[in-house]
Amino acid sequence: MAWVRRVRTASGATAVQIAEYVDGRRRIVAHVGSAHSEAELGLLLEQARSLLSDPGQGEFDLGVEPTPRRAGLLAPAADAGLFAQPASSADPGRVAAPKVLGTCSRLLFDVLADVYDGLGFAVVGDETFRDLVIARIVEPTSILDTGRVLADLGKPAPSEKTMRRTLSRCGTRGYREQVATACFTHTMSTGDVSLCLYDVTTLYFEAEKEDGLRKVGFSKERRVDPQVVVGLLVDRAGFPLEIGCFEGNKAECDTRSHAVSGSRGRRP
Repeated sequence: MAWVRRVRTASGATAVQIAEYVDGRRRIVAHVGSAHSEAELGLLLEQARSLLSDPGQGEFDLGVEPTPRRAGLLAPAADAGLFAQPASSADPGRVAAPKVLGTCSRLLFDVLADVYDGLGFAVVGDETFRDLVIARIVEPTSILDTGRVLADLGKPAPSEKTMRRTLSRCGTRGYREQVATACFTHTMSTGDVSLCLYDVTTLYFEAEKEDGLRKVGFSKERRVDPQVVVGLLVDRAGFPLEIGCFEGNKAECDTRSHAVSGSRGRRP
């Protein structure tokens, strides 16, 4: 881990450097410059911090103004005599560089959880399902790797069996219908459904045989693999109202009628 280092030079200036420890030894990564006044020192320290920062790392606007830190020039080292006095207790002395023991993006998880509840999806009443949805938004990955994503978000991950049982409950307990109803209610309270848009896509599977859902049909990618048809109905702003999964050989016009009729049935 790199840090900003200040050291007094032989000419009496204060040098600002970026250093790091490699195999227990200190290594100078870059020499930013030497300051002869506190103003120059402040500019060099700010330049060193900007070099350490990651330009791809975004920042949340918390509305808090940062307090500028004042750094003074280093005083010349006193000549140690034959009977040098030990440092007083008021002198903090040198301390070891801090070590990062762990990091997590708990704030990101809390923000997404608030959005999840604000849209009315808490009506499902399944905390594990909510965690899987948030993990899928942050980093789409396999069910085995979802635990790692949740751990990075600072959320204790459930076991693999629990996550798989949760996915099985989605169909038996009608999660899709509950989420679609919440989406429609949210749209009616914040906008209108005077104009709705509908589109479909196909998802193919590398399977040799068809089943009740995966069937060979018209493919926009000109494939002959078993596929499913996914239809999405949105409002004029692109907010989803209805989603459906149909057999791979089902015509688009038939899927549209199912989506529109399903959305009409959710009107109060």
